[in-house]
Amino acid sequence: MRIGIIGLGYVGLTLAVAAASGGIEVYGMEVNGHIKECLRKNHAHFYEPGLDNLIRRYNHKTLHVADQFPENINYDAFIITVGTPLKEDPKKNGEKVPDFDYIKSALQSIGNVYNGSQLVVLRSTVSVGTTRDIVLPFLSAMCGRREEEILVSMCPERTLEGKAVDELTHLPQIVSGNNAQSLEIAQKLFRRITPCVIEVSSLEEAELIKLYCNTYRDMTFAIGNAFCMAAQEFQVDGNLAIEHANYGYARSSIAKPGFVAGPCLEKDAYILIHNMPECASRSLILSARNFNESLEELVVRWVTDKLGTADGHKVVALSGMAFKGQPETSDLRGSSSVSIARKIKEAGYQLNLHDFAAFPEEMKALRLGRCFDNLYDACFDAKLLLVLNNHQKYASVIQHDALLYKKDHFEILDAWGVCTELQACSDIRIVTLGNMLHQDGRKGRIKI
Repeated sequence: MRIGIIGLGYVGLTLAVAAASGGIEVYGMEVNGHIKECLRKNHAHFYEPGLDNLIRRYNHKTLHVADQFPENINYDAFIITVGTPLKEDPKKNGEKVPDFDYIKSALQSIGNVYNGSQLVVLRSTVSVGTTRDIVLPFLSAMCGRREEEILVSMCPERTLEGKAVDELTHLPQIVSGNNAQSLEIAQKLFRRITPCVIEVSSLEEAELIKLYCNTYRDMTFAIGNAFCMAAQEFQVDGNLAIEHANYGYARSSIAKPGFVAGPCLEKDAYILIHNMPECASRSLILSARNFNESLEELVVRWVTDKLGTADGHKVVALSGMAFKGQPETSDLRGSSSVSIARKIKEAGYQLNLHDFAAFPEEMKALRLGRCFDNLYDACFDAKLLLVLNNHQKYASVIQHDALLYKKDHFEILDAWGVCTELQACSDIRIVTLGNMLHQDGRKGRIKI
């Protein structure tokens, strides 16, 4: 089997390597110079455990990278893996809607090798109806064949960043098609990668499944965040209330409060409701997304309340710029930390930025402030430290350097509760999302 993959970003590159390791000959099309240069040197342009080893094993063997697909080769399928960003629709009062330009551009890019007989797989996250109403007519017009003859499949990507290499070969793969032949080819392709393939009833069901998976997580986290803030209206620590409610009680698994973002969770709720008529379900989904986004404003307000009017000299240290810390990732896309940093900078404060995994050049490219490799150096001239993701290194690093942070009027906002040991052994003032609204000093802990 021979396939072409359009786009070698987070989704496309991991899929390309998984397919190559399954004996499929893979041609990856990529136009980004930095990505191509990294692959020429046998490594990815982002951090993903185990990925670089596989690139070194299969690069130039069953994995080939090119600006354009070679025309003297017969392909069984083309897989579209480009992102679907959001844009504001002026016709809908600035409502966030999916932008399909990247997908259309990706489809156009296979024009020199696509003749209408190959399967085209959409792997990107899209609103319901996109594969049938946008991709299918586009391909038909491009090759001059009737839509009934075109082979399309929607096979959504559902891996977790930080575990993508492992999950691609273990997770059930969702496959769909516009006809029996499309389904047959899609099943053959993904059975080379994973032992479990789930055939769903339609293109639309496959589109929904991906959106359901991410929006479910978004809404689950929204409940935890809402409960955390509700507790504080009663002068109760929200983190502790949730921790105690969950402990030893199988019917309660309330999510721990925290930021809900990243390249998928920040936008998939908006993509889900894009074609949905006004209804109670739509309102509920949108309310959950809006509530999670509101946490960013709360943090910015906490900073301005603590530091007062910005004078151009007050410094805030922000650590944990990647959108999550566990599993570890270098990904800054859709990060609440980056959004918070922009808002604090716009308010007039200076920023010192730190992350354990993000690449220095990508941190600097944000142009939000000074970037540091060492957390203590980032805090040296700062009044506040915002710990914004849950990387496992915080517990040891912050506790080890506890005495270094003992200076007048220095506080830590520990958004993920990773400074527990430091709170217990020092007098440094630490605030969490559970007590940032009403701080009365009361503490509680599980007694075992």
